[in-house]
Amino acid sequence: MNEKAHTNIVLCAAPFPPKNSTIMFLKEERNIAFELMPTLTNFLEATPLLDLERGDSKVLADLFRRDGQPGLTISKELGGRGVRAVNMAQLHTWIGAHCPSLAVMMTMHHHTVAGMMAGSRFFPDIQDLLSLVAHDKLLVASGFSEGRPNAHILESKMTVEKTLDGYIVNGSKKPCTMTHNFDLITFGVNHVDPEGQTHIGIGVGFAGDSSIERKKFWSVPHLQAADSHEVRFNNLVVPESMMCFSTAVDDQLDDAQHGTGNHLFAIWFQLLASASYLGMASALASRALSCNKGSQDDRAMLLIDLQGATMALRGLAGSIDEKRFLRSDLARAQATRFSVQEAVHRISTRAFEILGGMAFMSSEDVAYLLVVTRLFAFHPTSRLASTPFLCEQLS
Repeated sequence: MNEKAHTNIVLCAAPFPPKNSTIMFLKEERNIAFELMPTLTNFLEATPLLDLERGDSKVLADLFRRDGQPGLTISKELGGRGVRAVNMAQLHTWIGAHCPSLAVMMTMHHHTVAGMMAGSRFFPDIQDLLSLVAHDKLLVASGFSEGRPNAHILESKMTVEKTLDGYIVNGSKKPCTMTHNFDLITFGVNHVDPEGQTHIGIGVGFAGDSSIERKKFWSVPHLQAADSHEVRFNNLVVPESMMCFSTAVDDQLDDAQHGTGNHLFAIWFQLLASASYLGMASALASRALSCNKGSQDDRAMLLIDLQGATMALRGLAGSIDEKRFLRSDLARAQATRFSVQEAVHRISTRAFEILGGMAFMSSEDVAYLLVVTRLFAFHPTSRLASTPFLCEQLS
């Protein structure tokens, strides 16, 4: 066997390109990952993908908490890093390529924290909480979207009752990533005051509260390390200081701005989720390109889709960095997400076909990555639910 043929076989059989190298076309993303979290980046490069994905979720959570900088999207004034959305998208793409479950964890944490940071002008009391997250490296679970069609991300079916001690919350969230590993959990609430006025707000619960119950929910092997199960709130008492209601969203904004408080979280989510799943597809594409299999046209189409999706996300991230969170911006964010979702589907399918049956039979991570890329379609919002809104805003 000649040396060149031997090299090709090694590349095709390895879960990722050799250590101390980088997945093709993710060089900028890798540089950002090393700049923001060098210890975690080194660990992920040195550890096989399936060892991470089938391991204990607590290991990933502890790594995220200790080395992953939970305060990346929090302003420097509040103790965070103040990282731009453009760089957050690059980071999530790199993490998604190396550990899909951690990318999902980080998506839920960062979109929540970034949404709160951007929304602090609507919810000024939340700045103290953000400072706590940054200084104490706390992980925040997202208890917002409940998978209901045509519902805003902060809308909730949880019941909220005002008492002398604050508010009593009942209900559940499933799936909830980091179920057993979060330090704080945030959730959307809709409170009706004695005058019949509905107030949209954000509530916060602490992991050690005995009123928070966890139930096993996720039963499939894919993304199991993300620890996505059910969280139940059984008469959870939330003090006034941990329940933040918007004083502006409903009555002080014009039609174009209405709902901005909701859009902050949704736009950030679409960016980070899209970047994470693009990273997963990139891992498959890199294997296919490294093996030098398939036609030149097949390889070119992989690169075209990867480049197009990357540039689309950079455009969305740029609008976030410009603090654009109106209804029209939400529509563009959703359109970008669905465009990237389609690209991820094409990339993973084409890469899987290029790699062929021998790679499927000899490398479990190939099949694993193909399946996890498909899970992007299950994240909110659904294309069907978004269609009327997109037609209204984009046509």
